[in-house]
Amino acid sequence: MGMAASQARYLALVARKSNCEYEGQQINQARTVLSNQTANLFNQMLGLSVPIPPSTQDYTKQQYSYTDGVNESTIDSWEQLASPESDYNYIVTHHYYADVYTGSQKQMNDPQVQFTGEIPTGDYSTQIAAIQAALENVQNAQAAYDEAEAEYQTLQQKISSLTYYADNSSRTNVTNSTYNPDDNSYTVTYKDAEGNEQNTTYVSYTDNPDPNVLSAVQKLVQAGALKKDAVNPDMTDVYYNAQDGTIAFASDLANLTGSITGTQTILPVYHIGGTEKPEGATWKYINEVLGDNGELAQAKAKLDSNKALLDLAEAAYDALSVPSYIGNCELTPISEPTEDQMAEINQIIKDMEAQGIDSSIANCFDVNTGEYKGGIYTFKLNGITYFTTYKDLADSAAGGTGINHIDGQPKMAYYNATYVRTKIEETEKALLETDGSGRFTSIRFGDDTITYTLNMETVTDDNAYQDAMNQYYYESAQYDKMIQDINAKTSLIQQEDQQLELRLKQLDTEQNALSTEIDAVSKVVKDNVEDSFKTFGG
Repeated sequence: MGMAASQARYLALVARKSNCEYEGQQINQARTVLSNQTANLFNQMLGLSVPIPPSTQDYTKQQYSYTDGVNESTIDSWEQLASPESDYNYIVTHHYYADVYTGSQKQMNDPQVQFTGEIPTGDYSTQIAAIQAALENVQNAQAAYDEAEAEYQTLQQKISSLTYYADNSSRTNVTNSTYNPDDNSYTVTYKDAEGNEQNTTYVSYTDNPDPNVLSAVQKLVQAGALKKDAVNPDMTDVYYNAQDGTIAFASDLANLTGSITGTQTILPVYHIGGTEKPEGATWKYINEVLGDNGELAQAKAKLDSNKALLDLAEAAYDALSVPSYIGNCELTPISEPTEDQMAEINQIIKDMEAQGIDSSIANCFDVNTGEYKGGIYTFKLNGITYFTTYKDLADSAAGGTGINHIDGQPKMAYYNATYVRTKIEETEKALLETDGSGRFTSIRFGDDTITYTLNMETVTDDNAYQDAMNQYYYESAQYDKMIQDINAKTSLIQQEDQQLELRLKQLDTEQNALSTEIDAVSKVVKDNVEDSFKTFGG
């Protein structure tokens, strides 16, 4: 190798070795940084507080309690009077839980209120008054129709029984009944009201057809009192007395005393028609009930008339723009609150006023008289009945957008009253008596003449203990998470340090190889220099 080349090679090797030494220094500094980070993580882990589970003893205490026969009360605290009185020696705070009837106002998101017509605007009093008047007309017409329908149904039920028309008072004390086969007739002997014996004859309809008799039987069939063909009824068992216009049936005539097997002394007869009844008579003329202008026809005419009035009232109400639905919940207007509804509404108003809430439900009543002015609606949601008002509904609908203003409606207020489990706390003077060990044994309050026996029990606040356990579980999870994070970061640092250590070993090997090669090149250079001096030195 030439001298110049050897020197160039020597310089290159020295430069590479210098670079290796520099890179090794950089790696050592990086490993020092990693070591410091590992130490910091370890110190951070040492600084963590290990969560400790709660003890039930921390949530267990002794307390006094008593019962007054209605409520279970607990003594919360007692403070001795500075100047004991003759009847009292402590100020005692105690509590019990009771179901308290409580009114509330709720807000419904996206109520989707729907009206049957245009959405009202401005002052709603005119619309509310018009709706209330129309609603009262519908209610009155409905009541009249229901009454007429009940009368009609009751009458139909009565006239479907043959006994409704039966006269059991005119043919009594029958002493004899004779059947005459020659003319197919029955002669009945009976005593009248004065005790005089009378005879009367019933002739067969089939032998003596009478259109009045046929018409009467057909009416009885149509009313359901007789089981015959309505158009061509079988008249073979029908007998007629033209003298007083009464009908009798073969089965009753054959059962009278004097016939072959008869044992009855009263003959039920049925009057076709007449102008005057005996005083006190309870039977009905057939035509009086079933005639063209009879009781049934009059009841039906009254029912039809009231139905027409109801239809007119409902049509007038339907012509108004009224709230109909909240979402898919149907709205029912209140024409006049029932006693139960009024009790719930009063509770709502009372509790709203106590909380300083200006509810629109209170404005549905006259300030001076308390009279209901209208505007309250009910609807069912998840099986529970709630109240709302025309104003709440209209305000929400008016604030909506899109078709029928159903989209984006603002929150709507609605109300109800229900029993809520409530803590009732009282503080009052009391006389506490103790036993020899200082334990309280009885208590009597200033507004009660009864002395109650005190019970002393050990109780654990399970809810507070469970809350503490939940906090412990949360803190344990946090602790475990932080440990896992520290371990994960430490593992990453260790992997990086291992990589740097491996690179450092590679540099050390490379540096040793360079040192060996430098020594060899240095010797060549030295030999070249010596040879040169020998050559030129002669």
